[in-house]
Amino acid sequence: MSTFNPDMLKIARDLRGMSQTELVQKMKNITQAALSKIEKGDLKPSEETKKQLAKALNFPERFFAQLDHFKVSPISLHAYRKKATTTAKVLSQINAEMTIKASNLETLNLFSQLAEKRPLPSYQIYMNVSTAREAALKLRKVWGLGLNPIENLTKIIEQSGIYIFYCDFEEDHIDGVSLQTQNCPPCIFLNKNQPNDRIRFTLAHELGHLVLHKYAPSIDMEDEANEFAAEFLVPTEAIKGQLQTTNLKTYAAHKLVWKVSMAALIVKAKHIGDISDRQSTTLWRQMSMYGYRKVEPYPLEREYPQRFAELIVDFCQKDRNKIMNELPSFFNLYPEDFYQLYKSDIEAVEQIMKVS
Repeated sequence: MSTFNPDMLKIARDLRGMSQTELVQKMKNITQAALSKIEKGDLKPSEETKKQLAKALNFPERFFAQLDHFKVSPISLHAYRKKATTTAKVLSQINAEMTIKASNLETLNLFSQLAEKRPLPSYQIYMNVSTAREAALKLRKVWGLGLNPIENLTKIIEQSGIYIFYCDFEEDHIDGVSLQTQNCPPCIFLNKNQPNDRIRFTLAHELGHLVLHKYAPSIDMEDEANEFAAEFLVPTEAIKGQLQTTNLKTYAAHKLVWKVSMAALIVKAKHIGDISDRQSTTLWRQMSMYGYRKVEPYPLEREYPQRFAELIVDFCQKDRNKIMNELPSFFNLYPEDFYQLYKSDIEAVEQIMKVS
């Protein structure tokens, strides 16, 4: 008799966005009470029920036999839970996708030969730093960034051993999530449906969580991550005195240099005292008038993660056939789910294979 992990049933159901009631209706030969007991681990399903569950959820039967997964507990999970418009269904889908990706990463990482080029220090406010801003400046120093604009933030973060994934978080109020577990490298999951300047800020924000809140989450952690991101992307010392204006062209010019949104620069200008409250109000009024609060001019180019793609190429020994035809089975997924979950990573794999 094959093994059956009830946790994987919950993950599969959540990824499909199905309630227990909907799954029962699709199967038609099981009660919701029985399904609930199976999912809790109080009832072992028959071999026939296992097959029907796999068919109804469109997963290979072996997916439910996995025992080495872990339950994801993202560092920044509380942040999007606070947003009332985010439904429990959406949260469950996000958590299921992250669990699958993190579990697959953990498996591949056992065979990894990839080395970190930059250390990822941990700072705790009131212990080894006084503020999140200080932590951002310290990390810039450790990584040898000085006070200069960061050309490719994704590449720099990946060099510290962090894995970055693009996900289809359809809800536009979910920007990104970070997580770190005992057996898996730190990960950042980004909503691919966001503008690129917003993605860059989200990436720096989640980096702040990984650096500041690895051991001690706090009630102020969102504000701390925002403060970290604002200083890491645009150090106050480098920009101070250059934003003393209500001319939006100045903010557009600095946007292209620092690769952050005009909105973020306006917030920065007010925070560091380059503009007054009245000037800030004037700038926001202009942003609204031109429609820039919804879509800013001068869109930035997207940065694409490569570390997980490199891990795949290394694991499959640069064999494209193994990557495309054998890896889905290794991950206990059907090809269509593999391609959907790892679309961005597969595209990066193709680029790596072309130049290797």
